[in-house]
Amino acid sequence: MLHFLGSDIPSSMLVGDRMVEEFVLRGRCLRAYGRGWFFRDHQLARINLDVPTPPNNPPPVMRPAESTVSKTSQPKAAKKQKAATRDTTEFTEVRRKKVPRSSNTQPHPPQGLVGRPWTSPNAFAALAERWTVGYTYHTLSDDDVSSTTIIPAPEAHAADLHHDTAGEFVTCMNIDAGTPTATVVPLDDLLADLAVLDAASHLAVSAHQAEVEAAHTDSHFDMAALVNAVRVDTLCGHLSSHPVEFGLQLHHLFAHDRPTFELFVRQRLLHRWLRATWGGTSSFDRLYTQTFGTVASKVHIVELFVSLVFPDDHETLTTDTADGDELSLSRFDFELVLALAEVLLAVHGPLFFNSEAALMATTGALVGVIASHGAMRCLSSDTMATVLLTTQLGSELWRLLEEVYASDEDMQRILATLYDMHELGKCDLTNLGQVQVHEAAPKLVVHTTYQC
Repeated sequence: MLHFLGSDIPSSMLVGDRMVEEFVLRGRCLRAYGRGWFFRDHQLARINLDVPTPPNNPPPVMRPAESTVSKTSQPKAAKKQKAATRDTTEFTEVRRKKVPRSSNTQPHPPQGLVGRPWTSPNAFAALAERWTVGYTYHTLSDDDVSSTTIIPAPEAHAADLHHDTAGEFVTCMNIDAGTPTATVVPLDDLLADLAVLDAASHLAVSAHQAEVEAAHTDSHFDMAALVNAVRVDTLCGHLSSHPVEFGLQLHHLFAHDRPTFELFVRQRLLHRWLRATWGGTSSFDRLYTQTFGTVASKVHIVELFVSLVFPDDHETLTTDTADGDELSLSRFDFELVLALAEVLLAVHGPLFFNSEAALMATTGALVGVIASHGAMRCLSSDTMATVLLTTQLGSELWRLLEEVYASDEDMQRILATLYDMHELGKCDLTNLGQVQVHEAAPKLVVHTTYQC
């Protein structure tokens, strides 16, 4: 909560005549609403504390980049208004903020490296001094179908460096023969990866329109057919190699074939749980048969999710509210949100998804992974929760989730409950462990010391 001495707003807290409502600090977006109100136009005034700004030269309001295939257009800037004299009828009361922002929790690096820590003492401090990773937001529309891409915007800093990089290191998880393997990486190598990512991001911006146009005209796969045939590994391959087209077909499924979309989400959950248990050496079909004693099929997956349960101590997430009430959310619903958010990140932000350096710089934490079969790795539940709930990038994923489920009251309730639980800060949703299947029985277990 922010308090000012006196009745006037300090000049450092103004953008033009408007009070600052968003702060960017170490890559994370924090919000402050004056007495529970916000401007109806939603174009919030923001200052970036990661970048030094000269006095009397306030930073501009950051807005996503919007464009169309036919012509490029930029969104209009918010009209400057004096917050101190506005009529309250022109504001909307905030009952539930829609975008997750800051986190009260500290990063929880995975356990398991024997003989040395997972990171050197000043690795993340030195990283944060030298690079911040924001993003640019691009939308292209064609024939009433839009495609959104979130592209990293790394920014290097050379001033006010207090930590040397010599001897500093982090641990990255590489997939070796289908198994996540911890590899110690010098911090200088990670910084070099961010420089490479910067160049790749500029190329991605220039190539975005061509990729979207190609996805509209040239189809590489039929997602609905693959989902109904339970070709999980094939879908993972297309998600890795054709993210733009995968995203277009995914959103089309939700709008026009909801049962197939729901089947895809459940297949994705099973994929994550089985891979976290057995690794990536065997096919999904073999792991499914090995675990559940039957061939993977559409009918059996539907029946399986009726009977598959979590252990009693992990079945429901609960937290107390300030007024003595209780919020609760099933672990299944939480995993469902994380699984879909991961797919949205892979579809709309593939450069983020595939870069350990970008994810570490964004979250300030190590990246947990799950091996896959012949395709890119998945992100562990704890890492995906950290991205979704504690970063500015996560606020974009949250917005995409709300757009996908705009007409689904049940999912809107789940998202609202999840957000409220995180905001209360009494339940660490980024350190709940990894869901797996029991190795000897068809039931779920949660490993809080998952070797990611």
